[in-house]
Amino acid sequence: MQDSAQGDEATANRVVPVNGVASELRVFEICDPTGQTALTLWDRQIMSVQEGKSYRFTALSTRKEGDRTVLTSSLQTAITAVGDVGRPPSVRMLAVAGDQAVRGQVMGVQIVVKPRCRRCHAGQESVAARSTTHRCERCGILQHTNAYVFTYSGMVMVATRNGEELSLTLTNSAVFNYVRDNYLARMAHDGPSLEEEVIGLSELEATVNGEGLVVRFGPGVQAEVSGSAKQDGAQGEEVKTCELGELLAESEDINA
Repeated sequence: MQDSAQGDEATANRVVPVNGVASELRVFEICDPTGQTALTLWDRQIMSVQEGKSYRFTALSTRKEGDRTVLTSSLQTAITAVGDVGRPPSVRMLAVAGDQAVRGQVMGVQIVVKPRCRRCHAGQESVAARSTTHRCERCGILQHTNAYVFTYSGMVMVATRNGEELSLTLTNSAVFNYVRDNYLARMAHDGPSLEEEVIGLSELEATVNGEGLVVRFGPGVQAEVSGSAKQDGAQGEEVKTCELGELLAESEDINA
């Protein structure tokens, strides 16, 4: 199933455990002229969208949340930027806690890099650092190491200018953006090397959301980066295009 919608406001990022891996999620309010609903995106999908822009989403699932039908992405979800799709006559507004800027000296840092199997989605505990292949610890399939999906988690301790010492939780998107924005691809899968890089900063500036999670950090002010990601959808499968109103009505009929 394929759907085009515009992203409006989003709730704060959250981190939850999925198959032994700390996974980041963010819930966006999306709309088109036929309606509005919530869409949950996971991990790197979060970085594929920008609020106020329009996108085409494929391979979404529906679920009930009270009397509301909402959407959730999957590992097969593809996201493609499109032209403005418009809004309904009225849009439901959310109360979202604002972000806070934190600046100071890094006193300690921990960055955990964890691979996850693309087939069974299980987190892996014992991948050899320089090995080119790894057998999944759940499904047992031998795969190239670079075929695994790597996610980040961790924490950073910051001594602020006013004497506070804060212990902040790092999100996957925050570390991913730091690696990308500072051209650190050579150490992207090496947690200890990333830790040395961060603790070596003369000063760190971080954006902390209403949940107390670091959603962005770097040496000084970091420019906002936006973009869109494309993933391959299923091959040889007919894709149905629909509007939000049609999609949500169809889900209501199924759940009736």
